[in-house]
Amino acid sequence: MMAASLTATPDGGWQLAGDLDFNSVPDIWDRLAPLVEQRHELSLSLREVGRTNSAALALLVEALDHARRHGCRLQFSDLPADLLDLARMSRCDTLLQG
Repeated sequence: MMAASLTATPDGGWQLAGDLDFNSVPDIWDRLAPLVEQRHELSLSLREVGRTNSAALALLVEALDHARRHGCRLQFSDLPADLLDLARMSRCDTLLQG
């Protein structure tokens, strides 16, 4: 299991890494929510994300809603295939890829 992290990237974006599950998502949310509140735009790469489950999907959907409420344009890139599959089954894949 890889510990989840949220770090700034040299290009001004942010990167999620590690496993996003029921144990790690609350800590990631505590770091992500203030970032969304402080910015007009936020780019978040999931290239280094390992295992995911429905908690990861809930995190991303909630982050999008939080961003909308705070006037932030949030974009995801490099979504893991298993997370996209889960999003498709939940009929929210267009939200994540929009």
